[in-house]
Amino acid sequence: MIRHAFYLAWRHLVASPWRTTILVMCTSVALFLPLFTMRTASLLEGALLARATSSPILVGSRGDPFDLTLAALYFRGSVADTLPLGAAERLRPYGRALPLHVGHTASGTPVVGTDASYLDARQLHVSEGRRFALLGEVVAGASAARAFGLEPGGKLRTDLTNLYNLAGAYPFVLEVVGVLAPTGTADDDAFFVDLRTSWMLDGAVHGHVEVTDDQAIGSDEAGNLEASAAIFLAQEVNDDTRASFHLHGDPSDLPVTGFLVYPSDTRRHDQLLGELALDDSLAAVRPVDIVRTIFGIVLRLQDGLNVAFALVAAATVGFFGLTMALTLRLRSAELMLLRRLGSSRYAVAWIVGTEIAVLSLTAACIGGLAAWLGAAQVALALH
Repeated sequence: MIRHAFYLAWRHLVASPWRTTILVMCTSVALFLPLFTMRTASLLEGALLARATSSPILVGSRGDPFDLTLAALYFRGSVADTLPLGAAERLRPYGRALPLHVGHTASGTPVVGTDASYLDARQLHVSEGRRFALLGEVVAGASAARAFGLEPGGKLRTDLTNLYNLAGAYPFVLEVVGVLAPTGTADDDAFFVDLRTSWMLDGAVHGHVEVTDDQAIGSDEAGNLEASAAIFLAQEVNDDTRASFHLHGDPSDLPVTGFLVYPSDTRRHDQLLGELALDDSLAAVRPVDIVRTIFGIVLRLQDGLNVAFALVAAATVGFFGLTMALTLRLRSAELMLLRRLGSSRYAVAWIVGTEIAVLSLTAACIGGLAAWLGAAQVALALH
């Protein structure tokens, strides 16, 4: 009975290809949307929480903890107020304090100022070339290097930041000295330089080039050439200009976005959080708490999406049922013939039920496979 019912149901589905395709695709989409959304949300939550968990404490200027977390952990956005590098002295008794300077970009990709200790803490290994060591050198994350076709020895031009700031407005040409191995984190999509290079992009560090007769706008009585700042500021660090670069101000007073702090033990971890909770200028946040708060908001949005998916599923079921009811009405003569040939109501129900089961199973397989492939692409992008 089952074999014959399956054969008749299959032949009917094949005989109506457009109806069968529409039913299968509509049902597949109704299954795909919630499956893909739930799986993708789980993957994103796992990836974001993993990075937040590996970052014990972030210290920044007192302000929005969400801005600090996004800037320091994922290099997105900026903070309203910066900290002086000298603030690291207050943090040193509690453990390692790694400075981060975020805010500059190159072709829209973040340029992060830090020191070599950050690469060690994040276990970032150089797959090609070497680490940055001198002013104007940059190490590219794996994805950033691949996107721009960079390799050691290449050049990278930073983006314009402020058209009206002659000291730090013009793009600088940086030398790529290394490419990092992929890690599946935000570090893959960034460029890393030392803090002096970040301050150079700010304008606190700059160099001069020799002014020629063609560039001069005049000269004084002694014959010294005069030129505007827009002409004689060096826009690349090379053998000819390196010696002319100098720092304005005390390095301890120059700005950083914040510090990634690795306390030496649990006691100092709690002491740091407690002390800075009452501080007027510094704030300490646990990134894992911030990320969980963000995902709490996302989950509330997902609840709303689940309601929408339920409505889509209900509409699809209604459409499916209406289509099957109309089909049965159109097939009334065919089903009556089966009854006259000796088929029982039970046998006719088997044929119709088998047809519905084949449609449902096919749609479930397609929807589930599409959701799995989509989630696999997301997982690949995250790693």
